[in-house]
Amino acid sequence: MARRAVYFLLALLPATAIAFSNTHPIVAWSSHSSNGLNTAPLSKSTHVSTLLESLLWNDNVCEHDAIVLVNQRGLHASDLRTLAPSGGLAQSLNAAASTLELPYVPHISSNPFSNLASTIAERCGARVISYVPGQTDIVSGDKGKHVMCMEMPALDDLSGLERKTKMAQHESRLSSTVADISEVFPKHLVVYAGWSPSLNARQSTSFSPALAPNSTSSFVPPSGGILAHYQLLTPGLILSMIIGFFVLIPIVLLGVSALASIQSPLQGEPPKGYIASEKKNQ
Repeated sequence: MARRAVYFLLALLPATAIAFSNTHPIVAWSSHSSNGLNTAPLSKSTHVSTLLESLLWNDNVCEHDAIVLVNQRGLHASDLRTLAPSGGLAQSLNAAASTLELPYVPHISSNPFSNLASTIAERCGARVISYVPGQTDIVSGDKGKHVMCMEMPALDDLSGLERKTKMAQHESRLSSTVADISEVFPKHLVVYAGWSPSLNARQSTSFSPALAPNSTSSFVPPSGGILAHYQLLTPGLILSMIIGFFVLIPIVLLGVSALASIQSPLQGEPPKGYIASEKKNQ
């Protein structure tokens, strides 16, 4: 039985390593109770368009004075886990009337709000505003409805300690901006989503015509160490290490200890009162 369990866990390790690849988080919160957040589909296989339609096409979405749509290229659930529990983003979620946290939404290859912002604004009779995180002048004179689109700095070219530091700075700027918006628009909805371009798009944008095939500059090795270009401790790898150290190794040690403790019921000494010479003469 123990051997079968070990084989099952070994077969499960490759699946856990890739379970969270090509996913991005979507976090949403509202200052007032929102049916869209409370009834959003929570299935891991839910498509992004279906999820956002459930959030932003709800009947009471137009009741909000401000709908803040925040996108960040390269954002992953591991980036949100590095944030301090006492940070502004965590406090906003704790104080919100309705929240939704989906850490592993299937891969989004483009800005998820590029086509939704204008449609929602037309439906709710709102104004679309491109807002820069950290901007100090918030529209306060016009008390109409607003759809605010914010694009956070990209994270897909960062890794290691630099990525963690930048994410903390972005979180501080975003939470400060949302706090300023909440003072002007007490009834607001914030949707924060990550995305990353497809592989073909990244290859086409990263190619520079100035670098000819025979140019020596294209063969210059990248600067920085391995941590500057690769994210080694991914969520799948961390989960695999936890399973290996806290499940597989204890099972193996328990099996070896059980096998070593087995003793034969047959003893080499004759029973008490047994005389070999008398047994021979009989």
